[in-house]
Amino acid sequence: MPVNDEVIILVDQHNHIIGDVPRRLMNFGKDHHRVTYILVFTENGNLLVQKRTDDKAFCPSFYGVTTGGVVAKGESYIESAHRELEEELGFDAPLQSQGVFFTQGKGFKIWGKIYTCHYHPETHGPLTLQPKEVASIHEMSIQTILDNPDHLDFTPDSFDALRHYANKLTSAQPDDPN
Repeated sequence: MPVNDEVIILVDQHNHIIGDVPRRLMNFGKDHHRVTYILVFTENGNLLVQKRTDDKAFCPSFYGVTTGGVVAKGESYIESAHRELEEELGFDAPLQSQGVFFTQGKGFKIWGKIYTCHYHPETHGPLTLQPKEVASIHEMSIQTILDNPDHLDFTPDSFDALRHYANKLTSAQPDDPN
C-alpha cells in the first residue's frame, strides 16, 4: 500500500465501526463512512465557503460550504475536524459540536458530525489554503447559500450539513407569542 494512501473508517447503517479500507479501494457509493463538517464563521457572521480545485475526485470545482473530510482510521470525529481545519485553512480553533446526521446521494453514504468555529484574522493570522484541495475562499451568509440566487454548485453533502444545522437552529428558536 502506498505510504500516502489514507485509510478510512467504515461504519454500518447505524454508524457503528465495522472496519476500514484504503481510500483507493473505497466504494464511496456503497460503503458508509464518517465525515466531519466544520462551519467556519467570520466575525460578521458569514461562512467561509471553499471553492474546490478542478482535480478533486468528488465534485471538482464545486463550492464546499464546510471545511472537513473523511475520518481516518484511528481518529475520532473531533481529531479529524481539527486536522482538516489545519490542513485546509491553516489554522485551528475551538470547535463546538452541532450533532451527527446521515446523508446520502450519488457517490456517498455518510454519517457526518457538524462542528462550528469562528475565524478571527487578528488571532489566527491569515488563512493558508491547501493548494491541492482549496482553489479559493468566499464569504457567504447562511441565507444566501440556502437561497442560492447565483445557482452555484455546492457539494451536496456539505449543503446537507448546512441544512441540518439551519433546521436545528430554527427548531431551537422559541415560538413568537405575537
